[in-house]
Amino acid sequence: MEKEELLKEFSAILTQEEMLLDTLTEKQKLLRTSIIDKDWEVLVDLITEINQISDAFQHFDARRDEIQEQLKSTEIKPFFDSLSMLRTKLLKCKMENQVISNYVNVTREFISEVVNKALPQTRNKNYTKYGTITQPQTASVLVDVRG
Repeated sequence: MEKEELLKEFSAILTQEEMLLDTLTEKQKLLRTSIIDKDWEVLVDLITEINQISDAFQHFDARRDEIQEQLKSTEIKPFFDSLSMLRTKLLKCKMENQVISNYVNVTREFISEVVNKALPQTRNKNYTKYGTITQPQTASVLVDVRG
């Protein structure tokens, strides 16, 4: 493949990756909102969409790396601004992931604490066959909502 064609493909891939990251950022914001609002149907749909976007991004990123290895640094120099913007958007996506992860972890810890206080375990400590203590699992609870 000629250098000119490689450079055109490289430019197109950078544009495509930027658009994917923009879309991913928007989907992550909607994901966070659906988690907070406990809208599980939207959540599942968004997770599917985010996975598809991530797969597409990985495909483009792998091809960009292949092309970048074939080009000299002087040929890539005109794309430094685009590469920098791409890294910035990728960092923004990672930060949004961290915010979602932190929210989920805090919520999970809170719920676990509430369940442990509401349903204290009366069992003795459990030991593995190696003599180490294992955490007792929370007992299943059945709630009759029929009244």
